[in-house]
Amino acid sequence: MNPARKALADGMLIFIEITVVVLFVMSLAAIAALSALGSRKRNYALEDANGAALDSLSH
Repeated sequence: MNPARKALADGMLIFIEITVVVLFVMSLAAIAALSALGSRKRNYALEDANGAALDSLSH
């Protein structure tokens, strides 16, 4: 194969591999961020429920 064509093919392959890895890492970061937001919402809901239960017991 022509050396210039081989170099181009290798460069494109490396670019595609790096792109796939970056997209994979970004998807993991997005999943982590969304799960953190979800757990914060659950914690707030639990705090509200616990606060309401404690208020009703103290009165």
